[in-house]
Parts: sequence; C-alpha cells; structure tokens
Amino acid sequence: MTEHDALAGLRDAVAALPDGDAPGDEFDAAEHATRFEAVHDALVAVLADVDRT
Repeated sequence: MTEHDALAGLRDAVAALPDGDAPGDEFDAAEHATRFEAVHDALVAVLADVDRT
C-alpha cells in the first residue's frame, strides 16, 4: 500500500463516521465501534507507511 492509498483509506474511514450532531439518529454501539476500528486500522496503515520512509 502506498502512502497515498493509506491516506485515502484514512480519509474514507473518517468520512464514514457518524455526525454526532445529526438529530434523530439512533446510536448503534456495534456500528459505532466498527467504524472507529476502521479509522484506527487506517491510521495504523498511514503510520506504518510513514515509518517506512
């Protein structure tokens, strides 16, 4: 994975996070955890790419 791919993955993962200000949205803890885990994994990939440079 290139650094640009990793950054794009992180950008996509963050964009998928729910908007905390959205009225009427029900809180789904499992979905919330899955999305934050995706952000974590994407951030780790970015940091791994930076570490290789």
